[in-house]
Amino acid sequence: MRPLFYTLFLLNVTIGHLLAGSSLSWDHTEVNLEMEPGQEEIRANFQVTNAGDDRIRIARVKTSCGCTGSIIDRKILEPGDATTITATFNKGKRQGLNRNRLEVFIDSQPNPVATLYMNVQIPELVAAVPKIVYWNPSSTHSERRVVLSLDQRYVDKIIRIDYDRSLLNVVEENDPQNEANRILRISPKSYDSPLRSTIQVFAVGPGGQKAEASIMAFVQP
Repeated sequence: MRPLFYTLFLLNVTIGHLLAGSSLSWDHTEVNLEMEPGQEEIRANFQVTNAGDDRIRIARVKTSCGCTGSIIDRKILEPGDATTITATFNKGKRQGLNRNRLEVFIDSQPNPVATLYMNVQIPELVAAVPKIVYWNPSSTHSERRVVLSLDQRYVDKIIRIDYDRSLLNVVEENDPQNEANRILRISPKSYDSPLRSTIQVFAVGPGGQKAEASIMAFVQP
């Protein structure tokens, strides 16, 4: 059994660390960003000020994803000092909305004293819904419909649709619900043979921006 004085010591240390964490004042703890087409990395700054009376040292920043990194301007903060934590996000092959967390730890504190949120939207210039069409013994032998929508900030015209014409029938038509969209009606040449094939959609924009999307088609007899 631990002596009472040792337990009180640990309690005081814990309370001190909690108070140190609460004395950090942030300009914001969440940002919402959108990447540009072709942009591979985006950054966000979080400024923190030591509003307490004691020195604080930022020990580390733990990120929720390997795609996210952090740069700390300086780690030791005297009372009244401020520093900047720069969060970096690398797109890779990611699409859509990416939610990333950065947990901030100070010296001798096992739990994070703050959690920063970096929400990054990666525009999908050509969206295909659904991205996969398939047929199997339990499904109907009928065409599948895929809706193509363009992010018209960047692309406004589909210029080509490539697919294996010996395996698939693909018909392109206007979407009666939205004149900016297109509909693909897809069916296999045969429902009796295994099939795995890709449909590639290519689009361009007025500034020369190019984009493409892939649709996978499967038949399991």
